[in-house]
Amino acid sequence: MKKITAVLVAIIMVFSVPSVAFATEDVEQTSVVSEENNQSSEGNIPPSEETTPPTEEPDAPEVGEESSSNDGVVATLSLCSAIYVWPVSGHTWIYVHNNSDEPITVGHYEVPVGQGVSVGVFSFSVDDGWGIYYNIEAYKENTKNRMDKVWSKSEELDADELETLHNRLLNYPNYWGFGGNCATFAFSMWNSVTHDGYFSLLIPAITQFMIMVSGGQKGVLEMYCPPREHVYRLKGNGENAYLTGVSDYTAN
Repeated sequence: MKKITAVLVAIIMVFSVPSVAFATEDVEQTSVVSEENNQSSEGNIPPSEETTPPTEEPDAPEVGEESSSNDGVVATLSLCSAIYVWPVSGHTWIYVHNNSDEPITVGHYEVPVGQGVSVGVFSFSVDDGWGIYYNIEAYKENTKNRMDKVWSKSEELDADELETLHNRLLNYPNYWGFGGNCATFAFSMWNSVTHDGYFSLLIPAITQFMIMVSGGQKGVLEMYCPPREHVYRLKGNGENAYLTGVSDYTAN
């Protein structure tokens, strides 16, 4: 009985398959005819009416264009520290980078667009007299490949803050002493615009530690490397002071 039932099912399937195939073919033919009709009816539609034109989007800002969040920023001030022989041999200085579209004046030095200047106080390590120098750090740290060891923290300055820093530099005494070393100078410049309240200690390692714990980072600062002839010593004091070239011993 089971065999008979299986035979009957097989016979039914044999006869039903062609009808299904023919039905499928009819559907496909009908679909082709329908597509041809649609194509013939749409063939007279102008291309401009076939699709909706894309909505125009506002132009994206060009590469290098500053956003409105940077409006008012003319420079970046960085407080820097490096240790050469731990813990007693090191240096602290400031670096100012020009972020504006015109030259800026930092103390007695005019900084071109896209460049920067370092300013620090020196004593035994120079051969042209103790006091304030421009671009020694920017030149030395770059040419000696020591930028990855520099600790720094930075602050953006508007025009008023830059003017405050500029005036502070003009009026700072041009000397180095145990009561006013490189850290005293750098902290004074930094405090004049940030009001952080740094105070100087004579040991460079402690000075660097103060920068570290207040948010400083190592190896993140990029200082513009000036040409050798742009390394200067400040002579005189106040607005009547002027810059002069330095010896190779001092620069190198």
